[in-house]
Amino acid sequence: MPVMTTNIKGQLNPVRIFCDFDGTISTKDIGYDLFDRYGEQTPWHDDLVDERIGIREYWLGVVGTLTHILTDHLLDEYLRTIPIDNGFAELLQLVRDHNVPFTVLSDGLSIYLHRFLTLNGYDDLEIVCNEAWNDDEGKLQVRFSHAADGCECPSTVCKRNVVLTRSAPDERIIYIGDGSSDFCPAECADVIFAKGNLAAYCNKNGLPHHSWKHLAEVVKELEKILTRRRIRPRRQAELARKRVWESG
Repeated sequence: MPVMTTNIKGQLNPVRIFCDFDGTISTKDIGYDLFDRYGEQTPWHDDLVDERIGIREYWLGVVGTLTHILTDHLLDEYLRTIPIDNGFAELLQLVRDHNVPFTVLSDGLSIYLHRFLTLNGYDDLEIVCNEAWNDDEGKLQVRFSHAADGCECPSTVCKRNVVLTRSAPDERIIYIGDGSSDFCPAECADVIFAKGNLAAYCNKNGLPHHSWKHLAEVVKELEKILTRRRIRPRRQAELARKRVWESG
C-alpha cells in the first residue's frame, strides 16, 4: 500500500510519485542524442523548436531518417556510454522503503528506454512511454498510445492525463522532471522537483518547486517530506486537476 501522510486535519493521505526519464534518470537526453547519432535531426528539431511542426511530426520525421537498424547489440553498445544519475538507486530505495508507488513517465521511446533501465538493473519498474519496435524489415515503428486528442502539451505522451488517471483524488502527487513535456503534469502536482526548462517554467508561472541538479538532492528533500512533513494539497494543483476532470 502507498505511504500515508497526515494532512492538516490529521487524516491520512497516500502519496504517488511520477518521474521523467530523459535528462532526469539518464544524464543525457537519449531521445535526442540517439537520433542525432544514427539519423538526422535537421530540419525536424529546428522546426519543432520554432513551432512549425508538433511533437508527433517531429518523432515520425526523425525516425524516418535512421541509417542504422536499432538492434539490441547497437543499442547496448550505445546505451552503455550514457551514465545513469548516481542518485537513482538511492531514490528507488527510498520510495520502496516507504512503499510509495513510483512511475517512470516519458515522452521517449520504449525501444531504448526499457533497454537502458534493464542494462542498469531496473527491469521491474512501471513505465509509461511511446511504443517503438523494429518491424520484419528492420524499420522502426512508433505508436503513440498515450496521446490525447485536444491536448496542448508539447508531448506525444499526455503526461498530465497519465498522472491523473493513475492517481486517486485523495493522493498527493509528487513530480520530478526537467523539460517542456513536464509542464502540464507539474501543474497538477502537489510537490514539484524541477530543473532545467521545467524550473524556468515554474519560476515564470509562479509554481512552487524544489530545485535540483542531481537526484541525490531530490532524495535528501524527499526523505524529509515522506518521514516528517505533512503534505498539504497545493491549491492551484487541486484546481487544475478539477478543471481536467470536469472537462472530461
